[in-house]
Amino acid sequence: MSITSEQLSEEQLVTRNKVGASIGYGSLIGLLAGLVGLGGAEERMPFLLYYLRLSLEDMITANLLISFAVSGFNFAVRIRAGVWSGDAILPALAMIVGSIPGAYVGASLSHRVSQRALKGFISIVLSIVIARVVYGLLIGGGASGQSGVSTLELVFSVIGGLGIGIISGSCGVAGGEYRIPVLTYLIGLPLKIAGTASQLVSLPTIAVALWRHRRLGFFTRHSLTTAAILGIPSVIGAALTGLLVAGLATLYIEITFVLLLSYTVVRLVAEVR
Repeated sequence: MSITSEQLSEEQLVTRNKVGASIGYGSLIGLLAGLVGLGGAEERMPFLLYYLRLSLEDMITANLLISFAVSGFNFAVRIRAGVWSGDAILPALAMIVGSIPGAYVGASLSHRVSQRALKGFISIVLSIVIARVVYGLLIGGGASGQSGVSTLELVFSVIGGLGIGIISGSCGVAGGEYRIPVLTYLIGLPLKIAGTASQLVSLPTIAVALWRHRRLGFFTRHSLTTAAILGIPSVIGAALTGLLVAGLATLYIEITFVLLLSYTVVRLVAEVR
């Protein structure tokens, strides 16, 4: 069956539209993710699945690749801007200890676990996080900002890292939406510092998940092309807002965080239903 010039022109137009939309959407998510300290993977999920029509395997791979690039650049920008504290080093390292095996297990299970059940679980976890952040905004009682980290808090960091690593590896996300509340409300790090620490933990977590997915054969030309087109503007956007974080009031970052999480929960619930 031959392809007519009209059909070819239509396909080219669709491709151009998708590239343009990817650049615009990637820039927007990068700006928001860089402000809070996220990889932006949860916010990219609906775009990758329902607009670009990627398969679940390609979505996970592309999302992990973009998240790795965004987290790496944003971490470097935040460190250069001074958004860091010595109190964050031990909790971050403890989370990495738990996240690496968690990411490996999650990547191995990603094609065996019911995605509907997984999305339902994630939406519940994020709803609890939203409630806790809103409570902190309205009532107070957020991060203590206290100096030093106890042994119990390090244990919580390892356990939290393990659970978040499993979610990261199985869903193709960086996991900042879950990691930042743990670092802020359980460990007591300020929100800005927690965002930087989360980016640091994301890097080895995502790297292990990507390695495992590559071993499983889920690196395709389509996923790599999508990661490049959507990832480059995301990195630029995240780097720009990362430079502004140090001078912004924490309140604005918390509000942005709640809005991003709320959007993610609404989309996940819609997908589950």
